[in-house]
Amino acid sequence: MNSYRTRKIIQTYVDGWKENNINKILKALTNSCVIVESHGPTYHGTDDVKDWVNSWKKDGYKVNRWDIISFLYSKNTTVFEWVFEFSSDKTEKRTIEGITIAKFKDKKIVYLREYRTTKSLYDWKRIKKLDAF
Repeated sequence: MNSYRTRKIIQTYVDGWKENNINKILKALTNSCVIVESHGPTYHGTDDVKDWVNSWKKDGYKVNRWDIISFLYSKNTTVFEWVFEFSSDKTEKRTIEGITIAKFKDKKIVYLREYRTTKSLYDWKRIKKLDAF
């Protein structure tokens, strides 16, 4: 696989979430995929992912924005930086910044793990924060 192909697969996955299109999300994944969200939940296989997406929809969540900021490719692994915004019927919009490590097998995502920023970014020279960690 090459950089173009992996980026296209990642974009299909991201677009599936943005469009609330479960078939598009699943199209990018192997049946035995593992997805680890940045706050801990882990999904094993496309049946888990299907249940997750349906639960997300049922609870009124939607992706308002998911922008890929940077994209790095190396053999069968890709790392991409993103800004993700979501909301639901019961919550205001929330924005998360983070990165994802994605691994590929048979031209699909077999492993995807997210990491996110957990606190607001600040200029360390101007603002002293004792609770930064």
